[in-house]
Amino acid sequence: MQHAQSRAISLRWAGRGALALLAGLVAFGVSPALPASAASWSAPVQLPGSCGSSVAVNRAGAMAAGGTFTAADGTMHVQACASPDGKTWQAADLGPGGSEPHGGQHPAVAMSPDGHVVAVWGSAVGCPAACDYIVQAAERAPGGGWGAPVTLSTELYFGGGGIVLGMDGSGNAIAAWVGSYADASHYAALPAGGHWGPAQTLSTSSVEGAARNLSLAVSPDGSAVVAFAGGGDGIWAASGTVLGGFSAPDHVAAGDYSKDSAPKAALDDAGQASVVWSRTGATEAVTRSPAGTWSTAAVLATQSSSSVATAIDGAGNAIAMFGSSYSWHLAGGSWRAAASLPAGSSGGLVVADPAGTFVYADSGGNAFTFAAGATSFGTGSGSRGSLADLKIVPGHAVMLAADAVSAETVN
Repeated sequence: MQHAQSRAISLRWAGRGALALLAGLVAFGVSPALPASAASWSAPVQLPGSCGSSVAVNRAGAMAAGGTFTAADGTMHVQACASPDGKTWQAADLGPGGSEPHGGQHPAVAMSPDGHVVAVWGSAVGCPAACDYIVQAAERAPGGGWGAPVTLSTELYFGGGGIVLGMDGSGNAIAAWVGSYADASHYAALPAGGHWGPAQTLSTSSVEGAARNLSLAVSPDGSAVVAFAGGGDGIWAASGTVLGGFSAPDHVAAGDYSKDSAPKAALDDAGQASVVWSRTGATEAVTRSPAGTWSTAAVLATQSSSSVATAIDGAGNAIAMFGSSYSWHLAGGSWRAAASLPAGSSGGLVVADPAGTFVYADSGGNAFTFAAGATSFGTGSGSRGSLADLKIVPGHAVMLAADAVSAETVN
């Protein structure tokens, strides 16, 4: 637990009033050094099954995680773990699957405020005679058991990145993936309390080029952004809502034809967004205004980065993490010069809640909690092992590393 002074500092800087003050100071060229929050991560809790790929948490502190394991007959199975409090867990075998696509989480999981859990994954069927690649999903009722998997699509491109999943504050879920026909991308939505809708087309190879490396950001109010690399490695972003569909993707930056860009997206309820990616010789970023206008691409570094991540809070303060560096884009400003992450940190994931709490976890599972604009990240959690996932909701942050879950109460 944080001591009283640290908690007071964190509350002071996490509030929207402080963020507004900060934006005003930046506008006048003043850049105060902001304090980090003291680390208060729980001891790692080992998961009961092979659920070390993805994790989800809700405001009540309930959690879910997912992964894969090899069954006795040699086939890969999907496993899901659920907990009412992050301490006691139950594991369930969801059946064969989880071997596709080649990248991304296997499976991806999401949890609603009332504890409804959704898992989505890819599977290969009909092998070895004639392999087909499909998208499957399963649901767990609050406090209940898992239902039988359903098929969302019989057309999954097995090598084009991952399947991505998001959920809004009302429990509506959305999944997106790249299809095997003409490298188009698709999505399907699951209304809270309802059933999965049919697969819809998000992008086509004739307009945006062959899609790959999808990234999905969903805000609590149901807005959504899907960023992806398309033809010529150009960066595209489709904007819409979980249940209302998407407009035609916007071309936000040209590519370098190297086919290695993997953009990451973040979004808040005000419609402000950030997208960060790396290409040959540069790491770049764009932001989107509440009116929906994307900025010109900014160069954050003149070298490529093997890992990029971004997060944005409710006031529109965004951060980009790339390699062993980071850069702030505070509301009303522009991307700042790159600065070094804490010694020994590189890669990893970053998340933010609407109130302005940011959490960064490096590839070794060392997590830092801080406020928008922080110039130092303070004491980390200590290395927890290989990082798999990091999530935050108002009140809770959770980290999945080395098949174990650590949690932190956030203001």
